Amino acid sequence: MNISRFLKRLIVGDNAIEGEAAALRNVIVWLFIALVALFLTKPAGEPHSIFDKPLPMPPELGLE
Repeated sequence: MNISRFLKRLIVGDNAIEGEAAALRNVIVWLFIALVALFLTKPAGEPHSIFDKPLPMPPELGLE
């Protein structure tokens, strides 16, 4: 069985079980997919940038 057939059976179902159990399995699968997509698109920590700090100004400008 190749990966695409496996994913199709996982998402759509293969009529192995009927009724509420199949619906519950589909809800769990879609929640898992949404959770993975959430973590892949929004990393937990933002990388620090050198542009986050204010620029150092020379003291002779008198800008404090």
